[in-house]
Amino acid sequence: MQSVFERFLEQLSEGVDEVDFHSALAYVSSQFDLLAFAYLSLPPRPGDKPMLISNYPAPWTARYLEHQYQSIDPVIVRARVGGCPFRWGSALPDVEPSEAEQRVFDEAAQFGICCGLTIPIIDLRGNFAAMTFAADKRDPAFSASRTAMTTICHTLRPVFTSSFDENCPLTESLTVCL
Repeated sequence: MQSVFERFLEQLSEGVDEVDFHSALAYVSSQFDLLAFAYLSLPPRPGDKPMLISNYPAPWTARYLEHQYQSIDPVIVRARVGGCPFRWGSALPDVEPSEAEQRVFDEAAQFGICCGLTIPIIDLRGNFAAMTFAADKRDPAFSASRTAMTTICHTLRPVFTSSFDENCPLTESLTVCL
């Protein structure tokens, strides 16, 4: 795990753009046998488009953005509150989803996105992003990967501040509860 961790940090520190960030996330996801990842940054101004860096199936991401699911996705709604990383499955623990929220979970499941670990990221200006590592089923490998992901994500705060330019919403100090 240490070598995976070191290579991930090296890729992030050398990265200069979304393609580099995508490559680093793809690498670490593959090393822990995770199906998919998604980094979603919501714009600070209403009406602007969110930034999505993901290896989720293109038809799903297109549908997600076209229907503006980020406004009703229970995972994103929960992450916007901030706090610690959290796991989710066909619903959030101890939360009864609305019909619209359940539709988001059901449609995502059609694309093999059935459970995950989401890390809320909120900077000092209140800019919001969420990083999710997802799997097609909850199994022991996913639970082990969750521990590794939490360890890796613990280091993201200082790396993000040096990896992206000043226009990225993560350039200030981040508050991430890990």
